[in-house]
Amino acid sequence: MHPPTYAIYGKIIVDNIRLRDGRIIPGRLGGGGPQASFGARLWADDVALLTRSGTDLEAEHEHTLHALGLDLSGWMRHADLPTPRGLMQYDDDERLFDHGIQTSRDAWFALLGRPMVLSERHRAACGIHLISEFGAEPMAHEALALRQRGVFVSLEPIFDDHSCSDPATLLDLCRQVDAVTPDWPAASALAGSDDLATVADFWANLGPSAVAIRRGSLGSIVWDRRHATWWNIATVPIEVVDPTGAGNAYGGGWFVTIAATGDAREAGCRATVSAALILTAAGMPPLDAAARERARHLLATAHQRATPLFG
Repeated sequence: MHPPTYAIYGKIIVDNIRLRDGRIIPGRLGGGGPQASFGARLWADDVALLTRSGTDLEAEHEHTLHALGLDLSGWMRHADLPTPRGLMQYDDDERLFDHGIQTSRDAWFALLGRPMVLSERHRAACGIHLISEFGAEPMAHEALALRQRGVFVSLEPIFDDHSCSDPATLLDLCRQVDAVTPDWPAASALAGSDDLATVADFWANLGPSAVAIRRGSLGSIVWDRRHATWWNIATVPIEVVDPTGAGNAYGGGWFVTIAATGDAREAGCRATVSAALILTAAGMPPLDAAARERARHLLATAHQRATPLFG
């Protein structure tokens, strides 16, 4: 069996989702791992998921995960710990409030503390994408060691006030990877400015060779050192059902494309489509022929709407 081309490290969380009309959609498979994997699998055939959970997932959750067509040999399940559960609810700016994780902090950190074991197949992947709020966790060190062997390392840093205990260490990790995709609130705060050009300059000079700053309904701005141009990638027309997972799906689509092409404009457009499709459902939408056809049409629109920034 050939090695997975790409590996994604992220959490599994079972989400209860509160829609804007107040309805709660219970028990949907979520978490950055599956959501980023959805975004990646739209554009890449060989994707491995590196993740942890309890053994308490329901059959429908397992079916949803297997339907993504992933290499799941890096999914570690622990009978003595629960899979994290969360309530996802958003303000009018699509920002999560009343922090979503409902699992006890002790159980949450006990699961995150369980070591990940990477097989030689995973170590042979051409790229790895980390979704993490912990700059010093073992998987971060593992990824940087693999980078020394030529593996492309991408990071979606979670600078969340509730979960990121050491922003300085996470920012230092950002400096050491090949590609990074922060959200706008964190990117702006760390740059110490809300001016778009100032924030872009801060991140372009931080260290990575490619940057995508996610701006929610405003789209994203993306850059790579080889082309040295910032692009504004507008959102594409879609009926939004729920924003849960859009940022993670963007990160997955961004990762596999920037790793393969080194072209931030193309990666930003494909990432935007990945995010758009996950917005169409409360939970994970199906990854089928219809989704891929829709993605193809939306990608053409994303290309048309991409515009260079700063002259």
